[in-house]
Amino acid sequence: MEEVKCGGAELSFFALCRALASRCEVHLAVSRRALEHAVLRDACQSLSDTAVRIHYSAAPLNAGTLANLDRRLRAAGAGELGGIIAVARPDVILVNLPTVERGQTVVDAAELSSPRLPVWGFLHLSQQPSVIGAKLGSVRNLLVPRLIRRFDRLVTVSGAGSREVVERFGLPAPDVIHPPTKGLSPLPPGSNRAQLRQAEGLPDRFLLGMVGRIQIHHKGHDAGLRVTQRLLSQGMDLQLVIVGDGPDRRSVQQMADRLGIASAVRFLGWRDDVERLIPLLDAVLMPSRYEGLPQVAVQAVTAQVPVVGYSVGGLAELLPEDFTARLGDEERIATIVSSVARDPRRWRARELALRGAAWSDPGAGADRFLELMSSAGLPRAKAASAVAAP
Repeated sequence: MEEVKCGGAELSFFALCRALASRCEVHLAVSRRALEHAVLRDACQSLSDTAVRIHYSAAPLNAGTLANLDRRLRAAGAGELGGIIAVARPDVILVNLPTVERGQTVVDAAELSSPRLPVWGFLHLSQQPSVIGAKLGSVRNLLVPRLIRRFDRLVTVSGAGSREVVERFGLPAPDVIHPPTKGLSPLPPGSNRAQLRQAEGLPDRFLLGMVGRIQIHHKGHDAGLRVTQRLLSQGMDLQLVIVGDGPDRRSVQQMADRLGIASAVRFLGWRDDVERLIPLLDAVLMPSRYEGLPQVAVQAVTAQVPVVGYSVGGLAELLPEDFTARLGDEERIATIVSSVARDPRRWRARELALRGAAWSDPGAGADRFLELMSSAGLPRAKAASAVAAP
């Protein structure tokens, strides 16, 4: 079931494929099982007006955690993908890697071709599986060095991720391609924000937002609730707006009840219109315990909305230092949010929006990928991309 999850890593990969399609030949391999996920189905449909050729496999391209331990469990997917590769005849295969242990079926498939085709991994999270919370995490930690070395080249989404690959696995420093993301527009001058908020059922007070998958060990919703409680106890007129859904939604709701702040927390559920919601927020809170370069942070920055978070992964590179705190320092996070409420101009909105737009530009990501192909001695005129698991 890992294959039918969809987050920023998957959506940014689709955006990269779209941008590459205007520059070179692109083939995208996706399992039919992935189409059970409405967002992934829509993402595939969105490529219908491009030159991307989509190949659908009956077998899963990521058969699950145990499949990475035993090649035989990946055989069906590798065989079918090998047939797709034989038809596409790519110069390079680019695999979307949400985490370090993924993509093994694609490497198996590449080994079926003669000569073996180069396989590059587009790595979003470089932390060990036990940190991320993957099944058999401690066992996977022992296997990851061997698994990740099967790729001919790695590309990461942040400088922090690149350094982590070097320090943890002793590999050459991966190049960085910031994940392509659709930038957002700020509220137009003269907009009646109070009225727009009312239309969304939101109060006109300081709105602190958490946007994304509700998963406590990753996104830190527990820390978000405690920060909210701290600010409320200091007399701040605040509403925490939680946009998204996930496995820990009920736990987060119960925790809000236990902390006595349920009336100050609004759950909006899964939304496909964050481009309207994020500009209505006063700040976005990201107390993530680990990150690559989160799509939500880039979107908020381009919408000129302040982002406050822990200094982890690409967040430490995207955000000004005075808007981050060391991991676990909830008091400082609360202090930063309070300072934003007192003086929103502390956030250098236009400067940071330009940075976010440059980092998220799909065209820039596609051009950088083709530059890396050229530097590796591969033709620029043709490239094939394979998704190893949405």
